[in-house]
Amino acid sequence: MMIVPLVGWHVAGWAGLLVSSVAKFGPSSIVTLLVMGAWRRFKDRPWRRIVQAGLVPLTVGLVVASGLLIAEASAPNWRLAAIVALATGLSMSKRLHPLWVLAGGALLGLLFA
Repeated sequence: MMIVPLVGWHVAGWAGLLVSSVAKFGPSSIVTLLVMGAWRRFKDRPWRRIVQAGLVPLTVGLVVASGLLIAEASAPNWRLAAIVALATGLSMSKRLHPLWVLAGGALLGLLFA
């Protein structure tokens, strides 16, 4: 998402940045606004709770799949995989701020990888 405006800026300056940003973010933003309006309008309907309950495992699955893809790409050897596993375990079991976990993982990566 951050690359598209930079490419537009590189190709055509500020006008390219503006056009590429509107083209990238405009349609999804419009769809989001329309869906959120409908979501609020039907807040008391019983099907909304069913849909919402179904979206929870879907969202969890997408987040886990994204995390696995990022972990696989960033841990090409067993040491880095161990750091990723440690950071994941700490994030899931302790109430640590994510920036501390990232900083610890970066430090361990510099020291042992």
